[in-house]
Amino acid sequence: MVPLYPPKKRLAPSRYRKPSLSAAYPRPKAPPQRTLLYTIIAASVFVAILFFASPAVPVVQDLRLFHHTPIHKPPAQKNSTSGDAKWYSDWKWLHPFSYSITQDEDRSVLPPLLTRPPIYTFYDDLAEKDEKIKAVESKLLLLWRRAWWAQGLRPVILGRSEAMMNPLYEAIQMHKLQPQMEAEIVRWSAWGQMGTGILANWLALPMGPHDDHLLSHFRRGQYSKLTRYEGLGAGLYSGEKNAINAAISETLKSPELEKSTSIFDVVKHETIHVDPKPDAIAFYSANTNAEHYKSITTTLAENKADGMRDLAQLITSHLHLTFLNTFTDGFVVLTPHSENTHLLTEYALALADALRSCPASPVPSSCPPNNLSCTPCSSISPPPVKKPECYTNSSTIYTIGTIPHPLTLASLLSGKKDITTRHIRRETERDRWLGAVTEETLGKNIGGPSRIVNFKEIVASDWGVARGLWMTEDPSPEHKDLEYHFGFELAKFNVTGPETETLPLSKKEKKQVDRAYAMQKMLLANSKDLIKQKKAKDEKPGVKEMVEAWNMADTEAWRFVRAFGAREKVERTQWEEEERAFAGGEEGRPEGWGRWFDRR
Repeated sequence: MVPLYPPKKRLAPSRYRKPSLSAAYPRPKAPPQRTLLYTIIAASVFVAILFFASPAVPVVQDLRLFHHTPIHKPPAQKNSTSGDAKWYSDWKWLHPFSYSITQDEDRSVLPPLLTRPPIYTFYDDLAEKDEKIKAVESKLLLLWRRAWWAQGLRPVILGRSEAMMNPLYEAIQMHKLQPQMEAEIVRWSAWGQMGTGILANWLALPMGPHDDHLLSHFRRGQYSKLTRYEGLGAGLYSGEKNAINAAISETLKSPELEKSTSIFDVVKHETIHVDPKPDAIAFYSANTNAEHYKSITTTLAENKADGMRDLAQLITSHLHLTFLNTFTDGFVVLTPHSENTHLLTEYALALADALRSCPASPVPSSCPPNNLSCTPCSSISPPPVKKPECYTNSSTIYTIGTIPHPLTLASLLSGKKDITTRHIRRETERDRWLGAVTEETLGKNIGGPSRIVNFKEIVASDWGVARGLWMTEDPSPEHKDLEYHFGFELAKFNVTGPETETLPLSKKEKKQVDRAYAMQKMLLANSKDLIKQKKAKDEKPGVKEMVEAWNMADTEAWRFVRAFGAREKVERTQWEEEERAFAGGEEGRPEGWGRWFDRR
């Protein structure tokens, strides 16, 4: 048999011949023609599947599916759960999907909780007062606490007991002081005992936009100089602990101490720096009330309790008016897919209507003392409430958004109680709520991960928090939560069904509206029950898990909003518990003055 290729001649070995490069690195053999053909066919099939597969073939969206190396869960942080909501505070909060950081599908990554700098006020708990007056003063203290909390600070009410703990207090008792000076220096002693922060009269309240330069400065909590503010008298100070106590010591050494009525009159000018009059602080001092709100002054002279009650109502109306003057273009209630999701926006629409309504005032058409050129509230032309599908970034619009769980949205849009995998994968697009809300700002060609990052900034950034309120379909925020969020007392409002009686509809049309409303109500209740159901570890994924996997960006947004709202409430509840024993700390209990009056 003749060989196909004749054998090569063998070269004689030679110690002088250099080895060839081809011998050291032999050229790889060419693959047989059949193997090459199979490879081409396989590659063609793969490309066809990739580009022409039906929607039933899931597309991998979550980056966590690519991780093969086990990652330990970060340890749970203190106070990081509330009901079904769980969170993890971290600077990586703008990562598209929280799971890649927490390794827990139900735990959302939120921005770090910023420290609230303290703002102090002084209330003389040992002074003899009528019970009615104490009750109204408790109301005013509550207004003060709520307004400053909404601005990102931590309100603390001090009493004479804190002043007594200051080592300088004993020296104060050695002098016979004027009543006004004695009250002022005791107040400073309580402040100096507590330390660095802001000292405000409880009739000095923030009335300005959230991004006002002074309010932003206060939130940073750094006060390099002991400072008072022009036009506010003793209404507002800020400073560091050593500087506060140094000013007290200097005051006690002054030869003019017993003749003076103010610390500012006896200390050196360089001891207390004076800043210009702030735009965002309203101080309802006796002089201010006499000049601008004469009816309040008259009532105070006739009956102090009634006058202070009117003053509390006036302050509430001005806080609300300041909010309305900030958002001059009104309110936006987002209503994506509005034809089928009216029930989801009922609460938001009722809230918007309550926010735009003019508050009652004992001095109608009046303005806050720091903004006498405001636009007075008028019930004739309240600010509008618009209902677009898309979010608009504007500093003059306040946005209220209700984000549904993907299962809730799928159920409402389909009108079906039972959702199937086939329906979700073959008949629905991914992330329909987030896509609709961000379409105007981000366009149509952006993927879910980019949309969710933008949405998280809208919800939780500093500018976003001040310009909008976001909630899930269940549960709606409690009335008290809303008042601390906005910083003022809010009129009670009710959520009602479709107002078919006031619409020009025929009896047949009214029945159709009522039937559609009842269907939405049933579908919403059913989806809420399914969402709350817990799946056992060995149980196969159900319809809820299937819908969440198909709408990963919508699911991330829903969990993020739920966790953000829950954390806000947990933070405030803990603060309330700590301050509950102090005056103004218990709503609806004017007789409950805590340990101060018990100690007496």
